[in-house]
Amino acid sequence: MVRIRSLSSRDLGVAAILFGALCASSVGVLVRLVDQADGWQILFYRSLSFAFTVFLFLLASGGRNRPGVAARFAGIGPWGAVVAVCLGSAFIAYIFALLLTTVANAVFILSASPFLAALMARIFLGERVSLTGWACMAAALCGVALMLADGLFAGTLTGSAVALIAAGGYAASVVAFRAGRKIDMIPATCLAGVFAAMVSAFLVPDLAISPNDLIVAILLGTVQIGVQYIIITLAARHVPAAEVTLLMLLEVVAAPVWVWIAFGETPAWLTIAGGTVVLVAVILQATGTPQTDEP
Repeated sequence: MVRIRSLSSRDLGVAAILFGALCASSVGVLVRLVDQADGWQILFYRSLSFAFTVFLFLLASGGRNRPGVAARFAGIGPWGAVVAVCLGSAFIAYIFALLLTTVANAVFILSASPFLAALMARIFLGERVSLTGWACMAAALCGVALMLADGLFAGTLTGSAVALIAAGGYAASVVAFRAGRKIDMIPATCLAGVFAAMVSAFLVPDLAISPNDLIVAILLGTVQIGVQYIIITLAARHVPAAEVTLLMLLEVVAAPVWVWIAFGETPAWLTIAGGTVVLVAVILQATGTPQTDEP
């Protein structure tokens, strides 16, 4: 008789992160629906809708035994402040990177976030990455490079530097989630959206956009990153930082698939080959034992 083992909190966390990555992969389809809005307009309204979505979840997740909303925001502590600033900055830097370099170059550099998360988690949390974990991360990075080979080296140095800042911000926020896993970090995630919206409000040339573009921006803030980061905030309590960022690379694989289905754009064979490598690395990590251990 085959015995099926019960799902651990880590297994549930992994499944949730993969679902969040699939939600995030809708970005390619949604951005294609934008008519005229520029990057800063989309960022402003996406950030606002993101913050509002997370705030609604915050209200819905309250209960009789939980403190009030104001107390939950006040209780985020230093690690919560790190989440708000680093994640909000990553949202902004990602838009800058796309404006200053090629999409391929920006996405490749952002795919280095598992390595940055592993390094930060080792320094600040003492989380160690196994050889299998390093191998999966290296294979995934090579797969992303293969997917984006055509435009990989066409970017500018400034754009690459900004993309690295974005990658560092995403990695630092996941490490901060892990460090504050005994604290309610949902308010900190909400503040990341507020931070990004406040900064972009000073940089956006005009807040007037078409109804179509507003709807797209709202979908980006709710479905694309809202669901993803609510899930990551909760799942990071049970999944090590480097593993979280590695599993999130499923977004890179799924994004061209949705564009293919929605718009009939067949991926190049290099995209398919590289995506297969990334997918295998993610599957190996998701179905294997945890790649890190805590001291």
